Amino acid sequence: MQYSQLVRIMDETGLSPEQISGPLGVSGMTYRRWLKCKPSSRIPQEYERNIAGGIYQLLAEGKLKHDSKAVSGFLESNMPEFFQAAISQFNVSPDLSTGTGNYQDKITMALSQIGNSGKVRETVDNQKSAISKFAKWGSDWKNRIALLTDVVRSKKLSLLDKLVAYGAFFYLVTPIDLIPDSIPVFGYIDDFGILGFAAAYYYKKYPNLFSDKNKSEI
Repeated sequence: MQYSQLVRIMDETGLSPEQISGPLGVSGMTYRRWLKCKPSSRIPQEYERNIAGGIYQLLAEGKLKHDSKAVSGFLESNMPEFFQAAISQFNVSPDLSTGTGNYQDKITMALSQIGNSGKVRETVDNQKSAISKFAKWGSDWKNRIALLTDVVRSKKLSLLDKLVAYGAFFYLVTPIDLIPDSIPVFGYIDDFGILGFAAAYYYKKYPNLFSDKNKSEI
């Protein structure tokens, strides 16, 4: 991660260096020193995990927005690391760290492969009440879960079309992710991101189907 990327993200919080230092796990003096570093230089690797945790924490607290371009860039470059480690037991492809194509395509392909399992779909179908509870965590959670629930229930979409939604829901309800879910809210930040990748896939592929006018017909 470059200093310039971190500074762009932290500037969006409107917080002082001292306030920022807590979530990042560094002193205010250290962060001020980083502000003077060459923007294109990379932050020492030993700080990167704490910085990632701090950014996820600020997202959870609403001090950063998921639709920010700077934050989206960070999530796109870091979410695959969490996701790849979490899904390694499923022996799915592609490897998110290699090859061509963007992370959106790779992650949705992996979700589709997970959702292709009959046992996975059965698990999701039996966890509807558990899934619905996440919708109470805020409007963004509610919107993403509502959209993916519409996909799963749709009579217009084929089973093949629903696999990404099934894979995302399975990831949500199964304790396989890298960030421990025992950490309230923070532990579900990666789940929230995966739901976002799945929702973006359906919005892009079926833009008319998910317009306000047509959503009730799905």
